[in-house]
This record gives sequence, C-alpha cells and structure tokens, in this order.
Amino acid sequence: MRIGYLGWRMAYSIFAFLISMTITFVLLHLMPGDYLHTILPYLAEKNPQATLLFQEQFGLNKPLMEQYTLYMRNVLQGNWGYSIHYGLPVVSLISEKLFWTMLIFIPATLLSILLGMAIGSYSGWTCGSNLDSTTFKLMIFLGAVPSYWWALFLVLVLGYYLNLFPLGGYVGIETLDTGMNPLDIVHHAVLPTVALTIVSIPGIYYLMRNSMISTIGEDYILSARSKGFSETYILRHHALRNAMLPMLTVLAMEMAHMIMGSVFIETIFSWPGMGLLTYDALRVRDIPLLQGIFLMDTLIIIIVNVAADFSYPLVDPRVKVG
Repeated sequence: MRIGYLGWRMAYSIFAFLISMTITFVLLHLMPGDYLHTILPYLAEKNPQATLLFQEQFGLNKPLMEQYTLYMRNVLQGNWGYSIHYGLPVVSLISEKLFWTMLIFIPATLLSILLGMAIGSYSGWTCGSNLDSTTFKLMIFLGAVPSYWWALFLVLVLGYYLNLFPLGGYVGIETLDTGMNPLDIVHHAVLPTVALTIVSIPGIYYLMRNSMISTIGEDYILSARSKGFSETYILRHHALRNAMLPMLTVLAMEMAHMIMGSVFIETIFSWPGMGLLTYDALRVRDIPLLQGIFLMDTLIIIIVNVAADFSYPLVDPRVKVG
C-alpha cells in the first residue's frame, strides 16, 4: 500500500513541479528590465547593437513560446543554464551557496524546533496561567518584529557595541594569512543563526500550544489522570506525542521557508548563502539564476512534504499511510 501511495505522491509532485516551472518562467519574464540595462544602462541606451547582441547570446530574442519550450526541455534534462552575472552553471552555483545556508540553517532549525515545541507544549499544558499569558505576549512581540530588525539589532548590540561577534561575512581578514579556520566560520555564523532561530520560534510555538490545548481535552488524558499518573508523566508519554502529529507538516514547511526565506538575514550579515544569492540575482536581473533558485525552492518544499507524509506513522502508529 505504501508503494502505491508513494507512486501517487511522486506523480503529484512531478505535476506540481511542472506547474511551478511554468509559473516561475512567466513571472520572471514579466519582470521589468534585464541584466544589460541594469548593469550598463548607458551602454544599452546609447548602443542598441549591444542590446541585440546580448539578447541573441542568451536567446532572449526568440519568441516567448520557443524560450519556454527550450527552458522546460533543458531543466528536465538537468541543464539549468548559466548565470549571466557569475558566468557559472546555475546548478553548481546554487549547490555551493546551499552548503553555506545549511551551516546556519541546521542549527537554527534544531534550536527553533526544540525551543518552540518545548515552550509551546508547556504553555498549552498550563493554559490560562500567568506563565502562559506572559509567554504568549512575549511570542507575539517576537513574531511581530521583522526578521531584518532582529538581524540589525544583533549586529548593533552584540557585534558593534559589545564586540562579541563579527559584524558580517563568514571568515575574518586573517584568513588571507592563516587559511580558513572552522572555528572562525562558526564564530561568524553565530549571529545569523541566532537571528534565524528568533524569527522561527513564534510560529512553532503558536501551533504547538494550540495543538496541546486541543489534546488535553481528549478522553485518554482524562483516563490517565484518573489512574493517578503525575502531570509530568501524562505530558511526556500521552499528550506530547499526540500533539506533535499536526506539527509535522508545519515543521516541514517551516524548514523549507527558513532555507529560502533568509534573504534579509543573509544580506545583512553578508552570509554567502541562498538568501544573499537571491538578493544579488534580483538586483542584477539574472533571470537564469533566479529560475534555478525558485526551482530549488520548489524541490525542497516538495521533498519535505513527502517526507512529512511518511513520517506520520513513526510518530503515531495508528496512522496508516495510503
């Protein structure tokens, strides 16, 4: 049954990927401006021949339908094109930047999930108490503040005034003499990791709190209490596991969002990941690179959703896949 369900999910995922490719192509080609007019506007305006040569070099002079057909065929064959700005294959460029994003994404994801679920479950378990009310207001504040504000705040306080961490980048200037030091990279990664963690905790907290509130009214919780089990035992062995089930899909989406949604944070910290790459590609109108970035985002979302579907039985054996 799982094999059949997996086949159905794969077919659905491929269809969703193809639809996403089409939407990405249309939206990016509707975007005003191009690379040449953005980087060298004077040359593009005074020398129309340069514009024609540029469009011919990258196939932009072809009819839009022909460009779309060529784009779909190349992507399905594994050829995502070349970046206009960097002059490198899009796939290799994204793979390199994705590695740097993962360096801050993995610890930020683990921390935000652990803290968000722990605080949310306890807040939901003690719903209505003073601690729950205070925690809820604190999370509203954390979630209301934009991510770039937290990044600027950390840079200003911990980086500039206290001088505890570097202001940006991923290595120090001494790397030119001593070579790349892993501890130096970790030191530079602390602030962007903390910023990503802060902006991700409230969403996980809200959902875990609401899930826990729904769970504590179930009959099996009342039955466990009637048997004389302690509140801590009921929370850990009964309520928490069942409250986690609705969180799986949300956590999968949250992870995909953190990978591709860190544009502001990576730009402020000059961290060479997917967020900064996306900003640079948008700034110079690098269409092939933008197409590759958005397709990678789509792939990540599809993969984590399929993984979430098949992880349900691991959390709750009563759930049957398919």
